[in-house]
Amino acid sequence: MTKIVLLVDYDPRSIDAIRRCLASLGVTTLLATDADAGEREFHRARPDLTLIQDLIPKRRGIDLCRTLKSSPAGQFHPVVLLADIRNGGRHRVIASGCDMMIEKPFDDATLVAAVRRFIPQAFPFAS
Repeated sequence: MTKIVLLVDYDPRSIDAIRRCLASLGVTTLLATDADAGEREFHRARPDLTLIQDLIPKRRGIDLCRTLKSSPAGQFHPVVLLADIRNGGRHRVIASGCDMMIEKPFDDATLVAAVRRFIPQAFPFAS
């Protein structure tokens, strides 16, 4: 069964790199380019994992994460924030309720590890 990741991001280069990495794992990527579209797509598609870029149009990714995690559908749904925390934003990311934070910039191995952690069914032969 195909696993679905919702990516909430607006940067074309970031989107392409993440989509390429997820496609190499056989994971389908749904895309939302702003927070409002991300929230709608989350409730419509019920993805297996949601990746949220912190700096997105309409709301911060931290705020979107908090909204999703406070909803009945999102309470136990894994959400990973992709954030640049050089300016001391780590406490805000943790307070958002996200299940994991990936500090930007990151490489494919870091992204693969997050997918493996939250949707291990995408790796049926992994130990």
